[in-house]
Amino acid sequence: MLKFDKLKIVTGVNQISNIDTNIFLTQSKGEKVLYYKYHQTTPFSLIIQADVNKDELSIEFTGKILMDDYPNLINQTNIKRCFETINAMRICRLDVDGILECAEVVKCDVTQDVHLPLQEVTQIKQHLTNFDKWGSTKYERDGIVIANKAKTPKYKKRLSIYDKTKELDKAANKEFLRLLRDQQALLDKLRDKTRFELNIVTKEQIRNLLNIQDCKLISVLYSDANPILTVFDEAINLNEVTVNHTNKKDYMMELVIRDCGYDLEKVEAKIRSLTPKTTSIKREMQPFRELYGRMQNNCVQKSVRDLLIQKD
Repeated sequence: MLKFDKLKIVTGVNQISNIDTNIFLTQSKGEKVLYYKYHQTTPFSLIIQADVNKDELSIEFTGKILMDDYPNLINQTNIKRCFETINAMRICRLDVDGILECAEVVKCDVTQDVHLPLQEVTQIKQHLTNFDKWGSTKYERDGIVIANKAKTPKYKKRLSIYDKTKELDKAANKEFLRLLRDQQALLDKLRDKTRFELNIVTKEQIRNLLNIQDCKLISVLYSDANPILTVFDEAINLNEVTVNHTNKKDYMMELVIRDCGYDLEKVEAKIRSLTPKTTSIKREMQPFRELYGRMQNNCVQKSVRDLLIQKD
């Protein structure tokens, strides 16, 4: 079952009513109302925009809308409750059944928590399939972001990997934690878990990665695809070699890896500088990747992928 930490849906403006104009920002042109907008950041992020001019209602919200059930994330079993929570705020009235039937998803963060410490999971950044096409950057203090280097949203893929309990410790989440019935229970559920979060920002990417024909909310929620695993396999090269090296060639390659600080991206840069442009860098790097796999504890990497295969 797919789970989400953020959804942005779009539907008809007729599926919202009783808008509290004391709470919503009203944008007008002359006497004509163009749109109403509501935005809050705490205890959960919520943006509602009713565009009268375009006959479009957009609603974007995060998993914290579930409060104490936040570790379950947004999914097919609790989506109705998310909209009912908005109605309970009494700032507007949403036609929940109409939204469930007609809404389309235009952005989403597919999310999965795995029971492994972050410092073990982040080893995977050394196993990128192609450093020209994929890169890794820091996420906050300890996490990493693995993303391809595509320049257009149509092809962009971004996978954030971080410690959720540390993220909840940020000042911006104090109000969310304060309002929980059992703060400690929630933190205990997330302890020692690493979060994988795939940001999907176009409808075409949603259809492709979720393997669905349309972007209707129900199609998205009930997709049986595993988009995080799909992107993981595109970005990460799983090395199956486990035999220790015992020859001179491997020893010389080990010296190169050690000289580059056990950083395969630096190794690739070094090899590129010493190799003719007509030579396949992928072929030249393969022995280094295999050796690096033997030098590292490959069990952690394999267990990460195994955990991503699991579905609740």
